[in-house]
Amino acid sequence: MTNIQNNNGESNNQPLIKTKSNNWLQRLKDESWEAELLVSAIAIFGTFQLFKVINWVTNMFIDWLAPEQYLVGYFISFMGLLAVSILVSMFVIHFLLRAYWIGLVGLNSVFPDYSLKDSVYSEIYTKRILAILPKLKDSIQKIDDLCSVTFSAAFAILLIYSYLAILATLYLFLYNFLVKFIPSSIALLPALVAIFLAFFQSIFVMVASLKKYKQNEKMQIWLFKIVKLTSIVVLGPLYKYLLQITMSFASNFKQNKALIRYVILFLLSGVFVASYQISNTNILYLAKTNHYFDSTKTFAGYYETENDNIDFLLNPEIKSDIIEKKIIKLFIPIFEHERILRKNICTPFENNDSASKEENNLNSKISYLDCYHVYNEIFLDNTKLTPKYRKYYHPRTNQFGILTYIKLSEIKEGEHMIKIKKNYADKEQNSEWNIPFQYITNN
Repeated sequence: MTNIQNNNGESNNQPLIKTKSNNWLQRLKDESWEAELLVSAIAIFGTFQLFKVINWVTNMFIDWLAPEQYLVGYFISFMGLLAVSILVSMFVIHFLLRAYWIGLVGLNSVFPDYSLKDSVYSEIYTKRILAILPKLKDSIQKIDDLCSVTFSAAFAILLIYSYLAILATLYLFLYNFLVKFIPSSIALLPALVAIFLAFFQSIFVMVASLKKYKQNEKMQIWLFKIVKLTSIVVLGPLYKYLLQITMSFASNFKQNKALIRYVILFLLSGVFVASYQISNTNILYLAKTNHYFDSTKTFAGYYETENDNIDFLLNPEIKSDIIEKKIIKLFIPIFEHERILRKNICTPFENNDSASKEENNLNSKISYLDCYHVYNEIFLDNTKLTPKYRKYYHPRTNQFGILTYIKLSEIKEGEHMIKIKKNYADKEQNSEWNIPFQYITNN
């Protein structure tokens, strides 16, 4: 290590260490664009794959949650979709801006500034057009700052939305487990506390931000305590790191408002991406469960020949909308949340102590099939049928359900309707599908 002497002739190593540290940090900042560009390209590919995860989570909610809780599942799924959409839009914009920045840097290395002498245009025109254009170095600096801000904001949003979505999902399933043993009002208490704190903080922030309270010491100290408490409750162990990023924006808002506005623009672009991607998921079904129950409409999801792009069936399925054979294969999905709904209409199976284990297993399976017959009803042109059900796993979606066959030998050619009803003790939970088809004989 090289020694540096001060004015008194004494050796002092501190300035050299500080200079080396500063040089290393400055060099890292100057070269960070390479890592940003690489990570951004990988992140674009990765975040697009996250849309599949959102769809899988949505299907899990439809399968496991009771219909009265679908709205909660909708908000969680949409929050996750919005987070992924914002990330996608931010990473795409970041990649394009950084690529443009590289082009400007390369251009600036060849042409450091505009030139009047060597311009292909007249001096008068060149002066006027250059007067409205920013300097290359200014543009390079602004775009570099914007790219860096976009990168940090993207990961802050990823952490916030991902943590809240995962926490809400875990709490939702924990609530469904706890209500079996404690009153629902007590099981809901943690969620109510978190919602109240978030709402109260929002109101308090608006009041404390008023001009007459900004210098009020008591008000600002209470604001700090409330924000800290709410952040700990809502954001958990990530609260310090997330506050660090958000406060970096908030504390420098007056210094560079343009960067903050750009971030807001990126958030809005994410909303547009989410509004487009939501149609590729089943999220809207969580918000409107009677979507398939309109007898005046028909849907491609009803027919196997037209729904090969669907990875989760929300409704019963037949082979095609045009039937030429004298029998129809019908699949009815059995959702996991039906376990609770059918408890009040089906007698639970009890083992027979005098029977063998194999006999009890067989009788248990028969008992489930009998239960499916109780609340799954099938009608052909308003005539109730008495089909025989078999347990079945759909070969494409791997969903569990019941399979049956409907004979058409006694009906005439033309348009017909298959109606499937799921009747529970609570009529508000009932489901109904009307599947039209055209029957054509070989003749």
